[in-house]
Formats: sequence, structure tokens, C-alpha cells
Amino acid sequence: MKKAVIAAGVIVLVLAIVVWQLAANLDGIVAGVIEDTGSEVLKTDVSVSGVSIDLKAGTARIAGLTIANPDGYSSANLFEMEGIEVGLDIGSLTKDVLVIKSIIIQSPKVNFEGDEKGGSNMQTLMDNIGSGSEEEAASEGGEEAKMIINRFEFSGAQVKATSKLKPDEVVELELPTVKMSNIGKAQGGVTADVVAEEITKELVGAVIQATAKSSINKVIKEKTKGFLDKLKGDG
Repeated sequence: MKKAVIAAGVIVLVLAIVVWQLAANLDGIVAGVIEDTGSEVLKTDVSVSGVSIDLKAGTARIAGLTIANPDGYSSANLFEMEGIEVGLDIGSLTKDVLVIKSIIIQSPKVNFEGDEKGGSNMQTLMDNIGSGSEEEAASEGGEEAKMIINRFEFSGAQVKATSKLKPDEVVELELPTVKMSNIGKAQGGVTADVVAEEITKELVGAVIQATAKSSINKVIKEKTKGFLDKLKGDG
């Protein structure tokens, strides 16, 4: 009996150490998941400089998140987001559907690049997400984790727009605030790739609409029209 008690004590101690190590390294674990999953879904490099999570407060902060340009474009990042504030519904962490109260992104930098055919780095990003969703659906039979995002806000974005059709012109503008609510709620929760597609579609549409009003896109208006129509339709 004494040996059994000692063995049980050792097991509890080991579990406690494992739990402590996971808690101590939670920020790094989440950062790795963001980079790995983001890069897989977007088919381009996603990187973060740091993650800070406060489970008691139900908050998380993601610093220095960057999304690289897709293949075929410049070495500049497509998105640079220095600070992302996330509000979590802690009670949902043990349930089938994760509820994120809010995602607030302030003063991000956006690099829009048009190509010779009237496409862009953002259209390529959208195509990457779509192809990834189809490939994963075909290869994975298991049930994926689902989530609901109550509020998403993307404000103060500074956009730098260039096009190979007008290589000598650079347009800089501030993007109107993009707000979304209840993402995935009607479906009872959606997978991460669906969330990424919905948010990216909204952001890409806003950026293209904003740059289309500037002189740089007047030359390629007809070439981007088909993509804008696609965004307005069922995508």
C-alpha cells in the first residue's frame, strides 16, 4: 500500500510539472500554432514576434504578426499588424465551439501589388485560401475544431498600392474601418479556414475598392472588375 501511495504521488507530481510547463510555455505554443496554421491556410509565410495570454482576464495580445507576399510578388510583406487584441470566452475553451468575443486590429500596414494581367497579391491570397480549403476537405475525414467570432474590427490601416501596369506610381491611403460581427454564429460555429476566408474576403474587397478609386487602378479598372464582382457575389 505504501508503494502504491508513493507511485500515485509521483504520477501526480509528474502531471503537475507537465501542466506547469504547458502553462509556462502557452504563449510560445500559441505563437507556433498561429505561424504553422496560418502559413498552411494562406500558402505563404506567417510570422509573429510574440504572444501574451492572460487566461484569468480572458485576453490575448499578438504582437508583430506579418503575412508575406504570395509567390510571384515582391519581398515586402502583404500585411503587417503590430498589435492584435483578442477577447476570449474562457467558458467555451472546454466546449465544442470556441467563442472569441473580439479581435481588434489597429493601425496595420497593407501592401497592395497589382500584376500585368490585372490580378494582385490579394487575389492570389484569396485563391490560395480557396485551394487549401478544397484540398483539406478532400484529405481530412476528421471533424475540425469550430469557432464563432462575435466582433472583428480592422481600423486605421495604411495601404501602399502599386501596379506593374503603372510601375512609376505609388498610392498611399488610409483604409476605412472594416467591421464584422457574429462570424460563424448562424452555422453554429465554423472552422478556422472558413473564418480566414470570410475575413480575408472582406479585407481584400475593402482594399481593392479603396485602391480602385485612386488613379493607380483607373488603368486596370476593367481587369479588376471581374474579381470585384466575384467578391460581391458568392465568392
